[in-house]
This record gives sequence, C-alpha cells and structure tokens, in this order.
Amino acid sequence: MIFAIAATAVTMAFGTGAYDTILESSDEYMVFEDQHVVLIGCEICYNPDSPGMDDFSQRTQGWSGCTDGVNEPHFIFKSRVSSEDANTAMTDAGAMTYNSFPVTEAVSHLQNDAECWGHYLDGTPVMVAVRWVEDGVTREVAYERFFSEMATGRNGEEVEKEFTPHLVYHGSSLLNTDRIFGCLVCQQDCSGGLICNNDGACCQPVPTLKPDWELIPEPGTTVTMVIYVMPER
Repeated sequence: MIFAIAATAVTMAFGTGAYDTILESSDEYMVFEDQHVVLIGCEICYNPDSPGMDDFSQRTQGWSGCTDGVNEPHFIFKSRVSSEDANTAMTDAGAMTYNSFPVTEAVSHLQNDAECWGHYLDGTPVMVAVRWVEDGVTREVAYERFFSEMATGRNGEEVEKEFTPHLVYHGSSLLNTDRIFGCLVCQQDCSGGLICNNDGACCQPVPTLKPDWELIPEPGTTVTMVIYVMPER
C-alpha cells in the first residue's frame, strides 16, 4: 500500500515509488507503508550565525528539522512539514518507540552520572538518506556522509573520520508539550526530536562534527529526506 499525504492539495513529486520519488517542495511528505519508507521535503539552508556551520563543533542543535521548532535557525536540512506530521508519517511506516522521555527528564538524568549513562532512548532502527537531482541525475547519499567527525584515537590523538551514528526512532518530540524543538535527526541521544544517534546515553557524548559543503547540495536546493524504517518482525 502507498499512503501519501501532503501539506498542500496536490503533491508535487516525480518518480514511481519509494525508491525514486523526489518531492519538489519542502512542505510535502509521503509514506510508503508496505516499503516502510518516509519521504520528507526539505530545503538546504546555510545560516552563518549558527554554530559549527563551517568548522568542527559540539553543537547541541540537530542539523535537520522542521520550521515549527525553536531550533529552526540552526537546521541545514529544513522542512516546513510539522513535527507532528513527520512523527505520524514514521509511525505509519512502522516505526515504534521502545524508550522515550521528554527533555525535562533528560535534564534530571544528566544531574546523576549513574542515571545518565544507564538511560538510553530507544526505538525502531532507521537509516536516513538525502535524495535530490543534480545535473539531471538523481543522487541519494546516506545522511551521515554529509558530516566528518573528530574522534579520539587509541593513543588519545585526534582522528578525523567518517561519522558513523546508530540512528533510532524514539518520537520524544511530542512529549515536550511546553516547547517544540523541531529536530528530525539528532547527532546525539537527545530527546528533543524524533530520530537520534544513541551511541551514547542521554545526550552524552556530543560528537564533534563538521558539515561537508562540497557534498551538501547548494543552499536553496530542494531535497528529499528519505527515512528507511526497519521494523522488527
């Protein structure tokens, strides 16, 4: 079954299915239930006043998200689809939450190291990619490829490497009823958004990342965020 939803009356898209459709507007999304795939329209944005746009940083804001959230100025991959609609799309595609909590609970856990390191967000594993047309050719690149990570080597030295997150859906965004953060994919285990990297527990550690602007499409380009949901059955 293909279940398609759009924020406008007509979905502007071209392609034949989950694996080649490209949305042409950042306010549209589609759900392919049988294939467990979600497509979310985004625009590439560059804000020179946002931390870490050109250098390695441990910024806490996500790099992708929805414009209805307070982190909107910081997103590179920015969608006008609401956080609630994005969450519904993922659950329609089969994503489930195993462990979620609001930001206020994360703050309380951070005040106790034992609680912090024993408390993970968890849910259905997902893979995230970005799809767009470049010079008439459809490209699709894994989301993490757009970032380089500065990590610590075996002997304590700094090592620049590929970013290798473990991404899961957790859906905590809707638990933050007093504040919408808007993040779609967070690079750390943060409960402000919908998908996170839970390699570390409860917001720790914050990875040191730098965007690769040679690979990221030009600012102003409309791209499609592709979320491959991997339900356990």
